[in-house]
Amino acid sequence: MKKVLKGIGILLLILLIIALFVYFFVLQYPNLKENPTVGKWYRVTNSEMKTSEGGKYRCFFKKGSENKTMVYFAGGGVSINEETARDDTYNTKEIFIDMLANVTMNMGGIASEVEGSPFENWNIILFPYATGDFHAGTGEFHYTDHDGKEKILYHNGYVNYTQAMQIITELADLKDPEAVVVTGYSAGGFAAALLSDDIFTNYFPYAKSKNVLVDASLLLHDDWQAIAADVWQAPKEISDKLTGNNLTLDCLAALRKKYGDDIHLLFDCSTRDGDLAKVQNYFDTGVIDVSEKEADIYQQILKDTISQFQEIDVSLFIWDGVAWYDDPRNMTAHTIIATPAVWLPFEEQKQSVSGWLVDAINGKLNDYGVDLVDKQY
Repeated sequence: MKKVLKGIGILLLILLIIALFVYFFVLQYPNLKENPTVGKWYRVTNSEMKTSEGGKYRCFFKKGSENKTMVYFAGGGVSINEETARDDTYNTKEIFIDMLANVTMNMGGIASEVEGSPFENWNIILFPYATGDFHAGTGEFHYTDHDGKEKILYHNGYVNYTQAMQIITELADLKDPEAVVVTGYSAGGFAAALLSDDIFTNYFPYAKSKNVLVDASLLLHDDWQAIAADVWQAPKEISDKLTGNNLTLDCLAALRKKYGDDIHLLFDCSTRDGDLAKVQNYFDTGVIDVSEKEADIYQQILKDTISQFQEIDVSLFIWDGVAWYDDPRNMTAHTIIATPAVWLPFEEQKQSVSGWLVDAINGKLNDYGVDLVDKQY
């Protein structure tokens, strides 16, 4: 009997390995074609689209039945110098064919097939993260790796984005949508801030409801403009917007100045974001580590920035109550829109992030949880 059970166990393990191999290495979304089928996901790529390692990059598109579009930028990390280029601190390639996109689309967030989702019938354009440049670069960054070899990191995010947008808007015939949401989490939230003007200027200028949601994307650095211009080689019209140490604030302020009340600007973040506190500590000290002290510093940065956001009428949703990887050191979770928590009302706010976003799309802008930045943890 034990031998039989052992044999069954081995067989099941082999079948599982085969299934995983097929899922990650064989199954792929079909290439986007003209007049795509409603409700079906497609892959979008061409020879100019590549990852930071020079591999094949692709984004993903689902045609909706409603004339509404979400442009969604996935997150990862960021490359700002030779040290970060050498370290795998961001997604350098799409792991296992379409795995990264599968995870983003299917782990229960706003791009997922969730029953009753207000976005289930929207067009969705999803950009996996694979270039370390907040989806905004056009250049080649030369560096020396740990073994002393000369390498190139392709900061190709803006090229990937523009190529995909041109292909999708043409083949899927996306014109004058009623509503557009540009959003992203972490590095993708920075992308939403950086690229929203490009999206509304070049692709959806006549959208009746223009919305930008930045999820968990707030870091201070004195050299953002130089990083964007010299490291990523972002287009000048993008890097020129970065006049201070707060990339997100600079971008949202520029959007408010250009579009006035015709655009809805939203920002959400947890009070003591453990991942952002860690990166901020690296920016400040050169050490990639985090403790309650760094979480205190990040909470103060968030508090100071909130008043600046309010001056330019950014709608805010500040939250806590979700631990940072179950860490006991009073740090809070990083990002929310890609997770099932996006649908759940918080006890303090009596509102969910998704509900807050839907209200904003319909012109009802509210702030939630702002007082949490004064909370003692």
